Amino acid sequence: MRLPVARRRDSLPRMNSTEGMAPLENPSVCFDTPAARAAYRVTDPVLRQLAEKLLATPDEAVTDIVMPNPHPGAAWWRTAGFGLFLHWGFHSVEALQPSWAAIRGYPYGTEDERFHGMGYFRLAERFDPQAWNPGAWAGQARAAGFRYVVLTTKHHDGFALWPSRWGNFSSRQYLGGRDLLRPYVESLRAAGLKVGFYFSPRDWHYPGFPVGHTGYVHRQDRPARPTGDAQANAEQAREFFTFTIAQLHELLTGYGPVDELWFDGVGWPEAHLPTKAVYRWIRSLQPQIVINDRWGRVHNPDGRDEAAAAFGDFTTHEWMRLTEQPAGWWEFCRGWYGHWGYSGPFAGDVKTELEELGKIRAWDGNYLLNLGPRPDGRLPAGTEEAFAEMAAWMAVNGEAIHGTRGGAAGAADVPVTERDGASYLHLFHDRHEPVRVRRRAAVRAVRLLGGAELPWENAGDALIVPAAGAGYRIVRVEWSEANAASG
Repeated sequence: MRLPVARRRDSLPRMNSTEGMAPLENPSVCFDTPAARAAYRVTDPVLRQLAEKLLATPDEAVTDIVMPNPHPGAAWWRTAGFGLFLHWGFHSVEALQPSWAAIRGYPYGTEDERFHGMGYFRLAERFDPQAWNPGAWAGQARAAGFRYVVLTTKHHDGFALWPSRWGNFSSRQYLGGRDLLRPYVESLRAAGLKVGFYFSPRDWHYPGFPVGHTGYVHRQDRPARPTGDAQANAEQAREFFTFTIAQLHELLTGYGPVDELWFDGVGWPEAHLPTKAVYRWIRSLQPQIVINDRWGRVHNPDGRDEAAAAFGDFTTHEWMRLTEQPAGWWEFCRGWYGHWGYSGPFAGDVKTELEELGKIRAWDGNYLLNLGPRPDGRLPAGTEEAFAEMAAWMAVNGEAIHGTRGGAAGAADVPVTERDGASYLHLFHDRHEPVRVRRRAAVRAVRLLGGAELPWENAGDALIVPAAGAGYRIVRVEWSEANAASG
């Protein structure tokens, strides 16, 4: 994933010095050694057989998978409304953008050559999250209105937050085998939050990974090239795919029910990597799971093949300004402030994000809002206060967000959500004029959430509701099938 605007590096706290690091070594060369290839080679015959079977299944042969997931256990997602995205890993040690900080010439952040090439990857040696305790904030997140959390189990840099059996770049090698996912999963379940795993199939630490490694300049040297002759390239692609499936197998069989799986692009030049067969296999392990549409083949570090990527339970919309309602199940994601990773003490705005949430819910989507935890595992300083401010608003207005669906187009001249025979009119802080609502039945009551019943007027096929209150407030219109009456 990419970032349109990054906070200036010189405004972030400087951690420890990285003097002495050799910054411009090419990891695609450094990582590609016989020992590394041996570490990444999957030796389990069952997993190898599984990968071969998936590779041999073209997408057109898979006709028995339905999107979105019709399993009853997936129904929560459509009305969940609000998710918390957490980008976390060793990049937090220097408050860097996850993975992309290693790329020279990356246009969405500031340059720091100390962390190009191996300078970035060596930060894993300093990653020591002694204060990682999701139980300390899971309940606060729930009260703040979040209903699911998605954590980067592995970003493009290839570092796994669990002690993976496969590869040589995980908590097994760097944190003494400590599993950072187990307390995350257990804490979310205890707080009543759904469990989401972000997993990047792109792995720039994988020996010989040919696209997106840090040995070239962004947008200047972007060769989508095979590695060697066609036969050797095909064999490397098979090994890479097998490794990817093996790590996914660990995530999908080692932590109980997983509610959401968030991919971020896979690809290997001149090699076909299946999509539908992979999704069908994932559902065989986790029947209730909801999966995004970003498994698709990535031909460059920050793009994707749209035709290959357009398959999933929901579509992913990142940072862009939406001008119309997307079709089907969809999710919008962006950072609360700074970049995707740890960006210093909390500097976000609660009011802006709540109003963004209201717009997205009125269009029947979910909002996945990102924070980057600190290197020791705690959320950024000031997050607790932001959660408390959101919780106060949700205590009054949450019924208009959770369990609702988006209102019909043109239902009112403000955003509208619906549930249980009621329409919720979302009046943002700058709305001071009366609201015009299209009448759909007789009116039973009009009430400001957390306040008094409001008067209303007939206006032909509409009713006029006063813009009572201040700030971001919500008016509930209760409908009846009885004949309309004047207010």
